[in-house]
Amino acid sequence: MPKHRALLSLIRSGEDVMKLSRHEVLVCDCGSTMNIDGAKLGKACGASDGCTVATSLCRDQIDRYEAALDAPGDTSLIIACTQETSVFSSVAEDLGKPIPDFVNIREFAGWSADSGTMPKTAALLRMATEPERPARSMAMVSNGRCLIYADGARGAGVDAALQLATSLKDSLGVTVMITNAGDDIMAGGDCGMLTRGTIRTASGHFTAFDLVIDGFASAQPSSRSFVTFDDPQDEVESGCDLIIDITGGTPLFTGWEKRDGYLRADAEDSLRLKALAVEASEMIGEFEKPIYVAYDADLCAHSRNSLSGCSRCLDVCPAGAISVAGDTVEIDPAICGGCGYCGAVCPSGAAQTMVPAADMFGQQMATLLDHYLEAGGKTPRLLLADDSHGVQVIEMMARFGPGLPADMLPMTMHSVGRVGHDLLATAVAQGYEQIVIITNPAKADETAQIGAQVTLARALMEGVGGDDDARFVVIDEADPDKVASLIRDARPKTSPKPAPFSPIGSPRGITRLAMRGLAGAQKVGDTAIPLPEGAPYGRVDIDTDNCTICLSCVSACPAGALQDNPDAPQLLFREDACLQCGICVATCPEKVITLVPQFNLADSAMNAELVIEDTPFHCTGCNKPFGSTRSIERVIAKLEGHSMFTGGKQRDMLKMCEDCRVGAMFNEDDRMLDVGERRKPRTTDDYLN
Repeated sequence: MPKHRALLSLIRSGEDVMKLSRHEVLVCDCGSTMNIDGAKLGKACGASDGCTVATSLCRDQIDRYEAALDAPGDTSLIIACTQETSVFSSVAEDLGKPIPDFVNIREFAGWSADSGTMPKTAALLRMATEPERPARSMAMVSNGRCLIYADGARGAGVDAALQLATSLKDSLGVTVMITNAGDDIMAGGDCGMLTRGTIRTASGHFTAFDLVIDGFASAQPSSRSFVTFDDPQDEVESGCDLIIDITGGTPLFTGWEKRDGYLRADAEDSLRLKALAVEASEMIGEFEKPIYVAYDADLCAHSRNSLSGCSRCLDVCPAGAISVAGDTVEIDPAICGGCGYCGAVCPSGAAQTMVPAADMFGQQMATLLDHYLEAGGKTPRLLLADDSHGVQVIEMMARFGPGLPADMLPMTMHSVGRVGHDLLATAVAQGYEQIVIITNPAKADETAQIGAQVTLARALMEGVGGDDDARFVVIDEADPDKVASLIRDARPKTSPKPAPFSPIGSPRGITRLAMRGLAGAQKVGDTAIPLPEGAPYGRVDIDTDNCTICLSCVSACPAGALQDNPDAPQLLFREDACLQCGICVATCPEKVITLVPQFNLADSAMNAELVIEDTPFHCTGCNKPFGSTRSIERVIAKLEGHSMFTGGKQRDMLKMCEDCRVGAMFNEDDRMLDVGERRKPRTTDDYLN
């Protein structure tokens, strides 16, 4: 580059970019459709050099962007525009420069009927400079083996399948399978391999689908006018990388929308078929799939000793990615679509979502709020939306409606299914007066899942004086006008005093920090908040009159909530560790344990408290303590009258430790193991003689 051009670039960069820490930000008012005061924005963002606002950064003023690309190597560039990402990315690639980051201030802030959007704009820009934790991923390789599955008895199914195959045959290895195939399929044309059959079972994931097919037969190459098939075979096993299902019947997978590589369309929907063909043609080669969930089997409370406990993740997973694996579960990362449900309901933290991670997202909520308040914002409200449906609704509101209110701070995530009571309580504790969640009305399970978490969060808020009908709002409307109306009409009447904290740790620990902070700010005493049935917090109610302190519950408890004392026959309980999984209830031989869902705000909930104790029972043989008096007496009482314990000596053995009991058994003359002299084996000669 000539020296004068390099000097010009440096000058323009210094004038046009806003410097925030080790970032340079370019701001554009998009053809003056946003009222942005550069000086005030720079001050609100804490920029020492202020901010020069462009008007047509993607067109007439593209030279400003080109100059900013020459920023020093330790500085990253951020563009306050997401609509023209392709333009900016293309220019960067042409100049051999790194592609910048992008942030949306137009639909999220600037395009609003409200005035005073400056604090939110500043907060969004500053959030773009915050570091993010990179997500883990797994490599997947697709060889382009594509199965098109159509129903010959459904109208245009066969024709649609053959046309789709013809358009894909040059990019993928296509096999067409017709179920309910008739004798009138016209022969001819190059559409890949043509077969007939019915898929009995389908499993697996993108790049590795496994199929079991009944009535499978390949088309004979000698077919002339109409296709003739080979003799059918049942239980044929096959595999493919992706499946295009246009049968219109029952999906091959539950939660099929979350199953990567499984595409569905109506055979008569020509527009959808064309879009599907474009999507499928790109599904060949190497891919990086995010690992959405981190799983720790040691924390899992699914079952113990084949007794069922927690099954929350199994109950809510829509993709069938979770399966039972003995006393724990397994999560297949290749199937998991990242809905986030398991992370929201897991009581122990065994399944924690990584996109987003709960603690990271909680920190981002807190940081966004701090930036907003520092820029002069007031009455902050939080809007949670996913990257697809939610963002589209927000954009439509901004283009054709009043846009978002000035005090509503939007945060997007891969799926709002991860919005659990922990994140809701954290948001209230940080200082958000209202939390609004936009769900996809096409996903009934999503709305139901979030609704259950909102119910739990409302019960928690009621216990600390923060309950309000409009505190948490779930909107499952597709009409942007209705969404805009609900957002602007639903406002809480009162708000609890915030108690900001650093949301670090497990979801369970974060919830406790939030609740303890809110309770202290509202001057709520150490009380126990009643919770709905099935809540993951609570205590166990033990009938101490009938408990024998056998300690079976201690060995079965997966969370260590029930504990023993190695030096004395005692049963202890730590409430904050209890998951309400119910394994102790199923394990108890005396059936004296019941679950009581509640959230105990007292510090004592974090301590192991004595539930019941007994005196040690000493062996009548060696005087060694080997059990509790209650348990030994209960065993003796239960065996009273048993045929094997009619004698006094047999009953006395129950009062002995294991060593003395074995010795006493072998000293008895009528030992059960004494079978007398062994009989002499008989041979063939004995019978012949």
